[in-house]
Amino acid sequence: MKIKLWFKLVKNITLRIKEDGSIFLTAPVGMSISEVQQFLEIREQWLRQQLQRMLQAQSQQKQEQKYSMGELPFDGQHVWLWGKRLPAHFLLSGKKHGTYEVQADAVNFYYRSELSNEAKCAFVEFFYKQAVSGRGEQLLQVWEKKMGVHHTGLKVHRMKTRWGSCNVRTGGINLNTLLACWPQECLEYIVVHELAHLHEANHSPRFHAIVERYLPEWRERKKLLAAFKPL
Repeated sequence: MKIKLWFKLVKNITLRIKEDGSIFLTAPVGMSISEVQQFLEIREQWLRQQLQRMLQAQSQQKQEQKYSMGELPFDGQHVWLWGKRLPAHFLLSGKKHGTYEVQADAVNFYYRSELSNEAKCAFVEFFYKQAVSGRGEQLLQVWEKKMGVHHTGLKVHRMKTRWGSCNVRTGGINLNTLLACWPQECLEYIVVHELAHLHEANHSPRFHAIVERYLPEWRERKKLLAAFKPL
């Protein structure tokens, strides 16, 4: 172990370990090297245990992938659809450029000319957008009848801080493109949430009572929305 030693005008000897594993020892001016060595010998086992715990925590942190809202869930080989991770096959084909086919165990993306990584990402984002547009419109039509409201149009685009929004003045609904990656229960919760705003514009107790009336399990859906990570 390498330990950086300073002698300062302090009363007590102190030992610190930084996040990068470096060790710093501060000793009072006048303390001998042999006294410092004796101090370290007494605390050697503790010091090694602390270093081991720190290394294990750092290793675990590196292994744990994180997802930040707004990131496109696409690693170049897999896509996410309604909570499931599926292989993504990019196939050179005579089919119309930009078409795709969802199978039980994969998604095929067809193209006529070579695609760059940026083009593949755009293709996948288009796929997610189409999925949310189609299923979102179906859910809106079902739930607006149940809730006695009417939306005037649906727009789907990628958002970094919201899953959806509602223009209470015009009746327009916006949904996040990336909802296609989450379980469909999450999309349904957002649809009910946004339609409830056509009854109550803010997030008052009355608003939550409306959501509760039509979707009693909304709290579980909200937790799933926050907990699920497409990694």
